[in-house]
Amino acid sequence: MIMEGTGDINRQDLARAVEIASEANPGSRLKFHGYGGTSKWVDSRITPAIREIDGSAWDGMGSENAPFLKSVFHLRKGATCEVVIINGTPPRIAFRTHHAVMDGRGTMLWAEDIFRVLRGEEPLGSQIPLTENDLLNLSGKKLAKTIPHRYISPAGRATGNSPGLVWKRTRAQGPFTKLLPRIMLTIAREAWRYEEGMVRIGIPVDLRPRKPEARSTGNLTNALYIDISMESTMESVSEDLQKRLAQKIDGELTWEDRVVRHLPLWVLRAALREETRRKQAENHFRCSAFVSNLGRFPVENFYGGGFTTGTVFFVPVCLESLPVSITTTGNGDTLEILATMPGVYAGNGRIESILDAITGSL
Repeated sequence: MIMEGTGDINRQDLARAVEIASEANPGSRLKFHGYGGTSKWVDSRITPAIREIDGSAWDGMGSENAPFLKSVFHLRKGATCEVVIINGTPPRIAFRTHHAVMDGRGTMLWAEDIFRVLRGEEPLGSQIPLTENDLLNLSGKKLAKTIPHRYISPAGRATGNSPGLVWKRTRAQGPFTKLLPRIMLTIAREAWRYEEGMVRIGIPVDLRPRKPEARSTGNLTNALYIDISMESTMESVSEDLQKRLAQKIDGELTWEDRVVRHLPLWVLRAALREETRRKQAENHFRCSAFVSNLGRFPVENFYGGGFTTGTVFFVPVCLESLPVSITTTGNGDTLEILATMPGVYAGNGRIESILDAITGSL
């Protein structure tokens, strides 16, 4: 989560605020402990680091010239979050969190408490124990059959050998109607430029409303999946999405869900590398894209210590076995739209093409 704003923030004041807010939100200090089925997240008691860097060469519109956003968290050492002061025009503050320990909403809660402390207020705090598994509404106890996934890519085939991930940012002026269905259908139409086939869009859903009395910074997001065919319309996609959200049915566990928690991390890493190789070779995927709409961001709550937030955007989480991941965030009538893609799909102007298609559809 990256904030652009005005003013200068004092590093010592910020360090004190991060320490106090992280004590109240211990989910920001987690580290990975144990092995296999006995592994768990525990409080490392280590305050998240603060880095201050020269960002004058970075325009804030993409991953280019921003190596400071690519540093890797050491899961077994902790902490798995950090704050980065990015000096430049405009000044920026990045709240980097590992997605295994925080989702977008969790990151917002932690950052909001940091700004509360900067203003001399008490942090509201949160609790560790709650996880998304505690909030899931599974349709049955029987294991579901694993089905083959052959969904097409909105960026065509992988080309070149560019490693890692690339992200870009654009903006659109509102107001907007049926934002999610429009973006989902646009992504499907981009995929059909390359081949016919089914498109599946993953939509992250915040599960916190199912237990409103609990405050948690954890990753309490679960995905629902919407399949889109060439016969789909804006109305049918919107109706399907609203129906699925209203049902609050989170599907069924598969044997993979049961087994994965007992596997060592090195086995999971090897499995993900093989999945990436196979999916990119086949050019068919478990999911065509993810689209996460974080809604209107309350920038008025994020000021203090000499810094006032003007706009906020979220860099999408993505895997190299997923063609594209999108986030949208509202700041007044301005919509921040970001896309993250594997380098082998982003090249030849394809990431820009997808973003242009989305803004053109709104």
